[in-house]
Amino acid sequence: MNTQEALGRFMGNKPLFLSFVRQLPDKLDLTRIRQALDAEDEDAFYMGVHNLKGLAANLSIVPIRDCAQAILVEYRGTKFKNKKKLLTLLREAETESKAMADLINQYLAEEALV
Repeated sequence: MNTQEALGRFMGNKPLFLSFVRQLPDKLDLTRIRQALDAEDEDAFYMGVHNLKGLAANLSIVPIRDCAQAILVEYRGTKFKNKKKLLTLLREAETESKAMADLINQYLAEEALV
């Protein structure tokens, strides 16, 4: 996460920025996106990935933003015809999202001890 860049998007408002960061572990749960992919639910899949990309972009979480962008590019080009590639890209996004969520949860747990 590029915190300086992200803070700029929040006009330097650290409390607002931190409130968004605290929500990230829940927002980075990609279960609904995976379910939409499995069910080939176009609207739910597209909106889920689009929202993930927006969240990651606003908070300057480049690896997750890039994963979401790659998913959108593949989806726009082939819809669900290349589901295997979409699944591979989604797994990459899940790995990045889990790493970020774990890091934030660890920080929040340590912060609670202070």
